[in-house]
Amino acid sequence: MTSSIPSTLTSDFSGNALRYGLLDIRPVEVVEIVKKCGMKFRRIVRGFESLTPEKSYADMILSQDKAILGTIDIPDRFDVEKLADIYLKRSVSIYENDAEFKKVVEEVRRKERPLLSFVRYAIDRFTSEKDTYLEVEADRFLRSNLPLSFYNKLVVCDNTYYDFLGILENIVRRHEFYATYSRNFAMYSKHMARMKADVSPIIDQMDKCCFLYSRLKKYVLIWNSSDYKQIFNPDFLDIKNLDFNEFTKVFNEYNAKLKETREFLLKYNPEFLHKAIDPEEPTANLFSKLVRLPSSSLVLER
Repeated sequence: MTSSIPSTLTSDFSGNALRYGLLDIRPVEVVEIVKKCGMKFRRIVRGFESLTPEKSYADMILSQDKAILGTIDIPDRFDVEKLADIYLKRSVSIYENDAEFKKVVEEVRRKERPLLSFVRYAIDRFTSEKDTYLEVEADRFLRSNLPLSFYNKLVVCDNTYYDFLGILENIVRRHEFYATYSRNFAMYSKHMARMKADVSPIIDQMDKCCFLYSRLKKYVLIWNSSDYKQIFNPDFLDIKNLDFNEFTKVFNEYNAKLKETREFLLKYNPEFLHKAIDPEEPTANLFSKLVRLPSSSLVLER
C-alpha cells in the first residue's frame, strides 16, 4: 500500500464538501433571451450561486485541523502549526486536483435537479472507493499491534456515513422534486430553504462524528511517526507509542459520538439503519481484504 491512498474514506466527502454543495448556496433566477427559428424567446433559468468564495474551503480545513490538534497531546518533535499547514496543503492539493469533483460542483448551476445529482455522485464515489479503503485498513492492521476492534470501529463509521448519504439523498430528492414544479421563484426558493433546514442538522451531526473520527486517526498516526514525512502513513502502528489513558479517552469519545450519530440517524429513516451495530460485519470485511493481500504483506515488520 502506498501513502498516496487516502487513509480515511469519509474525508473525501466530509461535511466540508457537502456544505459547499448543499448548504453554502442560494437559488437564483436568470432571464435569458434565446433565438429559435429567427424569433426571440424569453427563457427563465433557475440555478444556484455560492454564498462563500472558494478560498473559504481552505479556511474550513485549516480551522478543523487546528481544532483537532488543539484537543490532543502532540509529541515534542512536532510543531502544531507546521502539522496543520501540512494537513492543509495536502487537503487543498487533493481538492484542487480533483477535476471530477469540481465538474460536479459546477454542474449544480446547470442541471435540472442538480442537488440530487450532487448527492448521488457522493454516494457513487464513496461506494467505488470503499474496497480500496478497506484494503488500506487491512494493510495497516498487518503493520500494527493495535486490536482489531480499533479498526472495526473505523469501518463502522464509514458504514454509518454511507447510510447518512442515503438519508440525504431521500430528503434532497423530495424537496428538489417539489421545487422543480414550483409555479414561481418564490415557491422554488421556499422549497430550497426547507431542504437546507432539513439537511443542516444531519450534516452537523455527521460532522461531529467525523471530527472525532479524524482526531482518533490523527492521534494514532502522529504518535507513531518519527518525522513529518510519516504522519500520513507510519511504517508501524505500535500501541506502546500511545499514552494508554489518552488513547482510551480519545477512542471512547469517538465511540460514544458514533453511537449517538447512529441513533440520531435512526429518527430520519429506520430503513437505512434497521440493524443494530454488528461487530462481525466490519470485521468480516477487513478479513476478506486481508486474505486478498499479497503474501509479502503478511510479514509484520517494525
